[in-house]
Amino acid sequence: MAHSDDRSRFGSQGAWSRRRVLQGGALAGLGALGLSLTGRSGLALAASPQPDAGLVAAAKAEGTLTYYHTTAIDPTGVWTKVFTDKYGITTQNVRGPSYPLFERWLTEERVGQHIADLVQITDTVLIESAHDEGLVAEYAPASAAGIRPEMKKDGVWYTIFVNAMGIAWNSGKVTPEEDKLIREGGWNVLTDPRWAGRFATGTPASGGSSYSYVYMFLGGKRDQFGPGFVAKMAALKPQVYDSKSPMYDRLAAGEHAIVDQASQSDMGGLYLKGAPIRWVFPKPTPANLTVQTISAKAPHPNAARLFQDWAMSAEGQAAWFKVAGVASAREDTVDPRKVAKADWYKEDWYADPEELYINYLNDPGYVDPAKPIIAEWNQIFGR
Repeated sequence: MAHSDDRSRFGSQGAWSRRRVLQGGALAGLGALGLSLTGRSGLALAASPQPDAGLVAAAKAEGTLTYYHTTAIDPTGVWTKVFTDKYGITTQNVRGPSYPLFERWLTEERVGQHIADLVQITDTVLIESAHDEGLVAEYAPASAAGIRPEMKKDGVWYTIFVNAMGIAWNSGKVTPEEDKLIREGGWNVLTDPRWAGRFATGTPASGGSSYSYVYMFLGGKRDQFGPGFVAKMAALKPQVYDSKSPMYDRLAAGEHAIVDQASQSDMGGLYLKGAPIRWVFPKPTPANLTVQTISAKAPHPNAARLFQDWAMSAEGQAAWFKVAGVASAREDTVDPRKVAKADWYKEDWYADPEELYINYLNDPGYVDPAKPIIAEWNQIFGR
């Protein structure tokens, strides 16, 4: 079975090697995808090529792998268990926010402590920088042929799923008037004084998803939002989290009425557990890619390759639908709940995002090694 080690802090949050500025290439078309991320609802789940029998045998002989991941503990454990049940290979799941987790892995690799077999984060630039350093194994699984071209760098990293981020609230902690306000008020809802003492957010230093979220306000959509907008949020004195997972859990428990950076994957998971959670996607809606790669010095290289093959297959990607509300990186893999209008898709408060903001991945400001957005956000929030 899968074992999870939740560590929200892994050492200091120093400088990261974001030196590869993305120019065109695999990510150039993401901004134009829009709602096509929901896939082709008329398609059945397609069969992916089966992994090589020799690889399967070698992976089973290794018997285990260690998986560094940024996705929430419980859904990740359910997801990896599907792999374990199929192949008999256990996974040791170690969770942390993207940037501290990446830094931990980077440090371990540089000093010869090879622990992680695969690394899953939300920042493709960091993975490409590690690849430049020779820390990433080059492997192109046959199943990855089905991953959208703009959501992979063949042999280096592949997208597990695409995640939209919005505003979430605990329906038991807001009035009917406030519920309506959140659903209809857009991003300006986050500046309303009524949320003072009831609101939580996450630092952009925690990982790629939080960074890309904040970047929309202070970077790519600065003319629309900018420091003044963020200052109004900061004036409400929200509780700031270094990791979003505990923030979501405390929202579900009723410790906060409302949070931002609400990812579809995590909100869907809480909803399925019966939490009184609702969420909305104001326009524009920031989205990020959750991607994974194989460590060049993986202690269990065959198990790592088999897991990568499975994770990129239609079966592996569809397994996420059982635990979270995400969009697959495969066009042939569609959440059947959407078609059937089941779970949150049946709720009158739910609506898919209408205007995804994801073209920041090609913005030189986003990949600036100095990370000025973090410093500016910290200054505004007095951190």
